[in-house]
Amino acid sequence: MKPILAILFLLCAPPIVAAQTHSAVSEAPSDTTGLPTNQALYASGIRFGLFLDQAERRREMWLDNFDKGRVPVDIRRRASELHGPYYLIAVAIDGCSDSVNTIPYVAHLANAAEAIEMRIISPDAGRHIMEAHRTPDGRPSTPTILVLDSDFNEIGAFIERPKQLQDWALGSGKELSSSAFMTAKFAWYDEDLGRNTMSEVLDIIEKHQAEGGHQH
Repeated sequence: MKPILAILFLLCAPPIVAAQTHSAVSEAPSDTTGLPTNQALYASGIRFGLFLDQAERRREMWLDNFDKGRVPVDIRRRASELHGPYYLIAVAIDGCSDSVNTIPYVAHLANAAEAIEMRIISPDAGRHIMEAHRTPDGRPSTPTILVLDSDFNEIGAFIERPKQLQDWALGSGKELSSSAFMTAKFAWYDEDLGRNTMSEVLDIIEKHQAEGGHQH
């Protein structure tokens, strides 16, 4: 990998201290590994509205992406057919260029779907989630969205960016300069408007239901 791209791919990776605050994870119930349970970790997170209020880096982009975010009719229909609840733990940070282009749209999806709820945690609190769900080229990265069933069992994860964009980023996109890469990536996000991100999150949930996942 070219050195300049190696730096580029680390832009959304830890360690970074998040702008948002949340309850101390160390006080939450933990499992046998000493890590917080999924339910405790979810409870320690914050809602998107508060995250948005606290966002400082890339603030205008956060506001703009949320403002122009919409849930397409077909995705809204798919979401209406879910039997929840399903919980999303989004490990995200305001300065991450992929977080700012995915999380606002997932927030719209959660707002539109009665079966989906989302909380956001910092990379510090969610480091073990990122470590367990690395990108195809082996990086722990933000955003990582852990998808949980009604009992807070993990059923899948959305990692960093939609597959179509990720395939390009780790393929022909690697040949571009840093500035050209970012320009092309943002152009893709601006045209997609969260469709692929929302769809891939729904894919995880629909696959779980199709396999007979029990919901209360």
